[in-house]
Amino acid sequence: MPTLQTAIEAIDQGEIKEGLALLKQLRDKSDHETLLEIAQLYYELGFIEEAIDVTEELIAFYPDVNELKVFAAELNVEVDREEEALDLLSTIHSEDAEYLQAMLLSADLYERQGLAEVAEQKLLEAKRHAPNEPVVSFGLGEFYLFQGNFHRGVLYYQELYEQGIKEMNGISVLLRLAESLSGSGAFEEALRFYEEGINEETNPDAWFGYGLTATRVEEYQKAINAFNRLKDLDPQYTTLYPLLAKAYEEEGANKEAVETYLEGIRLDEFNEDLYLQAGRLALRMNDFEKGEELLKHTLSINPANSDACLAIMTFYATEERYEELIDLGIEVERYGDIDHESNWRIAQAYRELENDEIAIKRYETAYNGLNDRVEFLEDYGTYMLEIGQRNEAIALYKRALDIDPSLTQLEDEIMRLNDE
Repeated sequence: MPTLQTAIEAIDQGEIKEGLALLKQLRDKSDHETLLEIAQLYYELGFIEEAIDVTEELIAFYPDVNELKVFAAELNVEVDREEEALDLLSTIHSEDAEYLQAMLLSADLYERQGLAEVAEQKLLEAKRHAPNEPVVSFGLGEFYLFQGNFHRGVLYYQELYEQGIKEMNGISVLLRLAESLSGSGAFEEALRFYEEGINEETNPDAWFGYGLTATRVEEYQKAINAFNRLKDLDPQYTTLYPLLAKAYEEEGANKEAVETYLEGIRLDEFNEDLYLQAGRLALRMNDFEKGEELLKHTLSINPANSDACLAIMTFYATEERYEELIDLGIEVERYGDIDHESNWRIAQAYRELENDEIAIKRYETAYNGLNDRVEFLEDYGTYMLEIGQRNEAIALYKRALDIDPSLTQLEDEIMRLNDE
């Protein structure tokens, strides 16, 4: 008759098939204590179905042993039999020692099923049952954090922190508290907990959260340090690059910012925002050729990118490249409606080329979306004056004054026009 030790030794020596055959023989003739060991061994080896069979056999003999029910529930979870697991857990009562464990596992299962409200009630029930149990507070913190209810999450992580508990299940309570505080808008306080909890071995997501929070409180050098550390840990973490570049910009390190944008582009060549921001910055640095190239590439990825379109048009206007500005507008319009701001630029270009018929139409179209923009109304009014439309000019100036009564120069101009 083989022994359990014989089967274990066979498995340890790589003779898996022989070891499993020995376990099968043992199942028919072992005592219940050995059967439990066999079930656990099956579980460790990844033979979950076999482990479930043995455990159910034991439950039939010991229907009141809740440890077996919890173990069987965990095994059923491994093979996505969530309802079977919940049925087992529901037979454990509040006076049982395993009740708390059952509530926590049930909450996890309900959350997996998308039943967040039921999961929350199970966790709160566990909290009422064991109000001072850290694992319950941590479970509630985790639940609220991943549900995006950051304010509630803070309460439970803060409770753990005040108990002197800085880590649970290998997870930093400090960093979870920092993440929840940041999500709830308490950025200054969050930064303090990030700095207390973060270290060189911290996972990339935490470094990202630290850097993002630092940017929110305009601690750009801290953000730069955090994002660079993240880049060392995981250069493929592409969402760091635009934020790192922006932090460099805020610190006046434009060269490093452009390099960071380009580094991000090499890793994420279809990220239109990286091209857009790099192009804008290149233009501000008077690298016109590079800026134009990057912005055009943005439009090649997404022809409907209104920000890129407007940035190129504004650049063309300063360079008096009016024909190219208009051509760009016509090209972009092939892919859908153009935004009002770009229509304004096109109107100005036609105005400069003395094509009043089209310029008027473009101004009229732009007015639909910019009739609350004082700068547009003043420019539109001035153009109306240029082409002899005095009444239209007065109406536009009056609208601008209604929006901003401090524009006394327009008031003077209206009076002058009315006196003519």
